Formats: sequence, structure tokens, C-alpha cells
Amino acid sequence: MKDQKYATKSTVEAGIMTCIILILMLINIYMPIFSYVLKFILPIPVTLLYLRHNSKVTFTALAASGILISLINNPLSGLTSAIMFGLTGIALGYSIKRELSVPTTIMLLAVASLIGSVIDFTVYITLISGTSVTKFMSEVVRTINESMNMSISFYEKMGMPSEQIKMFKSMIGIFTVDYMMKLIPSALLISSVIFAFLSYIITRLILRKLGYNIKEMPKFSRMYIDIRFVTVLAIIMLIGIILIRLNITVGEYISISSELMLLYAFLFDGIALVTYYLSNKLSLSKGVIVALIVFTTVSQLAIVYIILGVIDIIADFRKLDPNRIWKTS
Repeated sequence: MKDQKYATKSTVEAGIMTCIILILMLINIYMPIFSYVLKFILPIPVTLLYLRHNSKVTFTALAASGILISLINNPLSGLTSAIMFGLTGIALGYSIKRELSVPTTIMLLAVASLIGSVIDFTVYITLISGTSVTKFMSEVVRTINESMNMSISFYEKMGMPSEQIKMFKSMIGIFTVDYMMKLIPSALLISSVIFAFLSYIITRLILRKLGYNIKEMPKFSRMYIDIRFVTVLAIIMLIGIILIRLNITVGEYISISSELMLLYAFLFDGIALVTYYLSNKLSLSKGVIVALIVFTTVSQLAIVYIILGVIDIIADFRKLDPNRIWKTS
């Protein structure tokens, strides 16, 4: 009798969640203005279903919603939507159920998001748009160049100094199809990590309201980049450089992607380090710290954070990394 009650309950809840997922997917498709927000909301029903029941019930609800979207809109849209939001929702539900650490959860979410993004990007470009990645990037580059040319014309009319105008014009030459193609891997990786962080924060806020005990994200000032992660990236970049020397094209993709990942890792650690000292040593308010960080990050002073990040990853001033190079007794 108990098993029958549970089966009925899980069926009812799976049906309700399927309806919710379906509605959110339809809003995401037909009202693109909300798509960015819904990207973080859609995995939550999947996570809830996984936490309350099991993977079988969750996969059934995802399959049902994917099939319904396929019938209403487009078979490929239903498939990619179910995969994208299903992977991240299940990854988060699995991490919470297994009580995994926050860094491990973020890593799993980032991997799930990356897989979903690659599938969605590939399907959209090759099957839905009926074009190639190269042609798609050509359109993107053309749009960027047109936008920048319009901006330059506006600045010229406003009387901007010729030196700054020259700088903007030189930037146009950077955005080539070849360069943008080489940026795709790093862009997907970085966006997946950012999505994982934001998704965890938003999901935690909602699930706590529903009575779930979700581990709190560490304070930003207590975050750091593990030396092992940096070492792996450095080795990958070195492999890319070696492949470039051997005239192997893929080496450029590997080198550029790993280099950008390293720069962002150093920047992140440097900002966290400065935040730590501004907060704990100088006791500045959060508002002042945020204003200072934002102002300096978007200026040429951002290089200071990168340098500080490199030094901190090696020296570990806050003594957070258990794998640091120099350990004091």
C-alpha cells in the first residue's frame, strides 16, 4: 500500500513538474526577452524532482516535456531544451542529495552546462539555422564591425581626440572570423563557470524557501584558485604552443583558450584577494568595495588584479589553498 501511495504521489508530482517545465520552456521559446532569466529558473523544477524522487522519475518528466515541446514548436528545440536544462538540474540535484562540497558542485554544474551549451550551439547552427559555424561567425563579425563603425562615427562627431579614434579603429582589425573561431572554446568554458556560480546562488535561495538545507556559497573574499587547476591550464597552454610550432592548427585553439582561462583565473583570484584585504583589514563597507572593484576592473588597473592573482596563487597570502607551494608550520 505504501509503495502504491508513493508511486501515485511521484506520478502526480512528475506530472505537475512536467507542466511547469513545459510552460517555462514555451516562455523561453516565444518570449526571448525572458530567456536569460529563465536559463537559471528552468533547471530548478528538475532539481526539485530529483531531490524528492529519483533519476527515473526525473528523466520521465524531462522526456515528456521534451516530446510536448517537439510537438508544439520544433523537434530540435524540444530535444536541446530538455538536454540543456535537464543536465544542469540533475547535476545540481545529484550534488545536493550526495552532499557534495560547493566547489565540486560548481564544477559538476559547469561541466553539465558546457555539454548542454555545446549541444545547443551545434544543433542551432548546423540543423536549425542550416549554416556552418564559420558562416555564423562571419555574420557575428560583420555585426560587430558595423556596430563599432557606427560608434566611431558618433565619437568623431562628438569631437573625440584622434588618438582614441585610432585605437578604436585598430580594434576592428582584431575581430576576424579566424580569431572569433579560436575564442569559442574559452567563451563556452568561461560562460559555463559563470552560469554554474549564478545558478547555484539562485537555486539555493529558492530551495531554502522550500525547506531544503543547501550549503552556503563561501564568501567571495574567501574564494581562491587552486594551484593544481592553474598548473593543468599551464600544461595545456604549453601543449598548444608546441602544437603551433609543429604547424598543427588545433594548437592555436588550445593555446588561446587556455591562455584566456589563465588570465580570468588570475583576475578572479586577484579580485578576491583585494576584496579580502579591503573587507577584513580596512573594514570598508560592501558598497564601497563593490564600487572600487567594478571601477578598477573595467579600467587599465585590471592588470594589477591579474598580477596579484599570480602572486597569491603561488604564495597563498590568505592560507586557503591546502595544495599551496609554500606551507608554513
